[in-house]
Amino acid sequence: MITIKDSSRKPLRWTLLGILGFFLLLTLFSSFYTVKSTERGVLSTFGKIHDKAVLDGLHIKIPYIQSVQKVNVQQKKFDGTENSYTRDVQTSEVTYTINYDLVTENVSLLIKKVGNDYHTRIVEPYIRSAVKSSFGNFNATQIVENRDKVRAEIETKLRNTLDNRYFTNIHFQLVNIDFDDEFETAIKEKQVAEQNALKAKNVTIQIEEQAKQTKIKAEAEAEAIRIKANALEKNPKLVEYEAVQKWDGKLPEYTGGAVPFINIK
Repeated sequence: MITIKDSSRKPLRWTLLGILGFFLLLTLFSSFYTVKSTERGVLSTFGKIHDKAVLDGLHIKIPYIQSVQKVNVQQKKFDGTENSYTRDVQTSEVTYTINYDLVTENVSLLIKKVGNDYHTRIVEPYIRSAVKSSFGNFNATQIVENRDKVRAEIETKLRNTLDNRYFTNIHFQLVNIDFDDEFETAIKEKQVAEQNALKAKNVTIQIEEQAKQTKIKAEAEAEAIRIKANALEKNPKLVEYEAVQKWDGKLPEYTGGAVPFINIK
């Protein structure tokens, strides 16, 4: 009896072994993952998010069962615009910038409770509320004159209302406040009037000072004349003495007659 070997099975077996080996390597490599120092990992098992965030470094997960979402935890910066009314019912368009940090150890809980759109769902509504509330506490002219006070009030409201389990180091800046054209024109006219009034006041002060100095000078000259007159009254010889002090040593010229005698005794 002659036995014939089925050599066609060998390539198939090697192919299956190769595929199995590839999946084993793929499974092995997918078990490891890294989290950067600027990130935190959000680990989930069968779609259920764990409460504790994964720190930076090398980690292991269960392939095909667990997955990791990496969240950037560097400082966040967002620009926005809000419309608001002042206490005296002036409309304003407020352009702002907000910076904040995420509480890194609670990033996973934030994603679990709120989601990746946490800024839209949580931060923006609180900004809108804080801006409208703070602007409603001031007249428009007060906002123009005390802009940083308004900014500080908004920032304080945000720090007190945003959940400190998730957000920290909150900084709010007013980039621009745009009132309606009529109000801005009125503000400019008021500033020009105040500047003109200040200029006029300065001119008045200058005139008053000049008058004061003139008066002081006149009083000093009058006092000097009084003292001199008093001295002349007491000593008539003082007139001749002053004449000699002022004489330049030249005798006066005459066309005829004797030279006048000056008594210098």
